[in-house]
Amino acid sequence: MSDKTRIKIYISEHKPSEHVKDKLFFPVQVGAALKDYRLPNVDYDDMGENISDKNPRFCELTAQYWAWKNTDADYYGFFHYRRYLSFNPQINETPDVWGNIIAPSITQSTTNHYKLNEHHIHNIVDEYDIVIPTPKDIRTMPKSGRNNREQFLSSGFLHEKDLDIMLDVLQEKHPEMMPYALQYLAGHTSYFNNIFIMKKKIFDEYCTWLFDILEECDKRIDYTDYSIEAIRTPGHLAERLFNIYIAYLRDTQDYKIKELPTVVFLDTDPVRSTTPAFDKHNIAIAMSASDNYAPYIAATLTSILENSDRTHNYDIIIMHKNILAKNQERLKNIFSGQNNFSLRFINISFYEERFKSLFLRGHFTIETWFRLLMPELLLDYKKVLYLDSDLIVNANVADLYETNINNYLLAACHDADTAGLYNGFEPNKKNYMDKILKIKNPYNYFQAGVILFNLEEFRKTYSTDEMLKFASSYDWELLDQDVLNVLAQDKVKFVDMSWNVMFDWRNIRISEIISRAPKYLHDEYVQAHNAPRIIHYAGPDKPWQDPSADYAELFWKYSRKTVFYEQVIFDAFRTKPRDGLTRKIAKKILPNGTKRNLCAKRIYSKLR
Repeated sequence: MSDKTRIKIYISEHKPSEHVKDKLFFPVQVGAALKDYRLPNVDYDDMGENISDKNPRFCELTAQYWAWKNTDADYYGFFHYRRYLSFNPQINETPDVWGNIIAPSITQSTTNHYKLNEHHIHNIVDEYDIVIPTPKDIRTMPKSGRNNREQFLSSGFLHEKDLDIMLDVLQEKHPEMMPYALQYLAGHTSYFNNIFIMKKKIFDEYCTWLFDILEECDKRIDYTDYSIEAIRTPGHLAERLFNIYIAYLRDTQDYKIKELPTVVFLDTDPVRSTTPAFDKHNIAIAMSASDNYAPYIAATLTSILENSDRTHNYDIIIMHKNILAKNQERLKNIFSGQNNFSLRFINISFYEERFKSLFLRGHFTIETWFRLLMPELLLDYKKVLYLDSDLIVNANVADLYETNINNYLLAACHDADTAGLYNGFEPNKKNYMDKILKIKNPYNYFQAGVILFNLEEFRKTYSTDEMLKFASSYDWELLDQDVLNVLAQDKVKFVDMSWNVMFDWRNIRISEIISRAPKYLHDEYVQAHNAPRIIHYAGPDKPWQDPSADYAELFWKYSRKTVFYEQVIFDAFRTKPRDGLTRKIAKKILPNGTKRNLCAKRIYSKLR
């Protein structure tokens, strides 16, 4: 690696984004002149000589112009906050239909995988004059046409007359380039996204040529009535001009050019350390959910609100990887006007690779494992109440949160259901718990849907990596619940079972399973079931699938008060006939043994 070669790769950003942390990368806020905010710890494209106010039309080129006019380097590079080049020469991943390698997020693991660091970048860049993306074949892209002219028009947002304006300007200013332009537009491969790294001399010549052409095009284009995407025409034209310029250099110069794969990171939202939302009386509550679960967690949140008081502040954090922004806003609106409630979302995609080796089965989803991140994720919290998203709160959770758990890892409720499984309802359960889990007292197994975590004690006892390593060491039957029971045994404070009352699943949980548990657990459950403070719909069947289920009326009571209520009803009717609400309706209108029932079964078997 040369000590003299200075490589600066600028990352265009228009919103807070996670980016690769390396001394060669310099994030730049584009369109800064038009914004009423400044992104922290980045450069801004409105400093010095600039065209920042042209960002709506010139897109990321405003960062390129600013760097050209105001910075100094031996090599200039330009990436996008989501798009990078891979510097891993052994990369052998199949690109998507757009010709890009897809990665979930920018993490230390993905950064290492694609060799996005000073050492590997220098190893390649120092050997070449220009580094560019691998060309994309537009014929593999959906509805992109047969050639690059057709591809320019394929979106329906851009206008052919503007492409012709570019050709007119090119003919007037640089007629020697026209053969390369016509050849490019008739071809079917292209470099996209204005991504490249160039030596200073080449970069200076390219920018002088490019911006002279674009500024003239900008004068001639009539943007009246253009859509948002059409207004970005100069940015789109720049992609085509880049291809023309590279073709010209290949033919007329002896430059060494290297092509590298483009990596697109799907999630670049910044990873923030979360601090308590309130200075005093902070009741920290953590949950996990997916976007599909937003309608159901809405009922949970509403039940928390309606059983709260004004003397406490409720600090709610939802860990997720895909809850849509519109659904986040809908959930936040549940607490509109409530100054003692805060609802925030933490996107866990940044950590997703750490969960890849963890086992899933049945109705469980990856979100169930997220709680293992909390000691690391919530560093400024001493404790947090974790609630599953398939439950309804029937009391003030502040009372549970204020439980003293000093010297304990967590507080939770005995699991009478598992005790009944252990005592014979499930034949293999005893062997599994005795031989695999090796819990000293199997009747001290706790249910993990409601847990008060002592995060301070967890941080002293286990690192997140240690917990995840143990979690990946076996295909646990009940996933993180089994893992937490093993890790926390002898350091659990048991609280009244009314704080986590599992509903009477399929009307057999009480009569056939919990009836086998030791009498003291059975009696505690029955007492808690008669006066539940939290109802937990644990199991594959939920009240939104079976409205006659045990304590389903409480779910529907709170669901009716949310903006998701109609969605819950709609989704219930979309379930398969053998499931939930639709099954019960089918039984009403298609009784067993009738001709209607037999006919419906024949039709259903053909449609499956």
